[in-house]
Amino acid sequence: MVTLIPAGNPGAFTGPTGNNTWLIDGAEPLLVDAGVGAASHLEALAAALAGRTLARVFVSHAHPDHASGVPALRARWPGLEVIEDGHAAPREVPAGDGRMVTVGTPGHSPDHACLWDPRERALFAGDLLVAGGTVMIAASSGGNLREYLASLARVRALEPVRVYPGHGPVIDEPAALIDHYVEHRRAR
Repeated sequence: MVTLIPAGNPGAFTGPTGNNTWLIDGAEPLLVDAGVGAASHLEALAAALAGRTLARVFVSHAHPDHASGVPALRARWPGLEVIEDGHAAPREVPAGDGRMVTVGTPGHSPDHACLWDPRERALFAGDLLVAGGTVMIAASSGGNLREYLASLARVRALEPVRVYPGHGPVIDEPAALIDHYVEHRRAR
């Protein structure tokens, strides 16, 4: 089961409720992205877990809105496993009642990675994709357009049917959005 837990850091770049974190519930609860450590985020996560322990957190990349909440999560759930090397070689990660696979997707940042659920054909995309806009690729903070386009192609080849982004609503037609992104970047 996937539950949206807003990070509680509203802003111009994060949206009205802050960036998205996604709880994959089950025997080994996993949180996708750590947020910023806001008390409201921790309380909402604790309520969703109903007294159970958060087993691990997958950090899509090191930007503060996705990663700076790790210390607060560790303080609340000692023993929490933190996975922040998803951009390295793919690896399986226990998540809820199943297993997912890390997918390196550099471009937005050099360390960006997604989490792929092959059973559900669902991608937890961090800042790779957002509905209703495009993703910032700032060279000044390590962004690389060539790597970003290669990452889009890698994800497109997985044929996801649903994307859970780090910002904005769930994406139910990811192939069309990826194709739009590629055409938009080529036109520029």
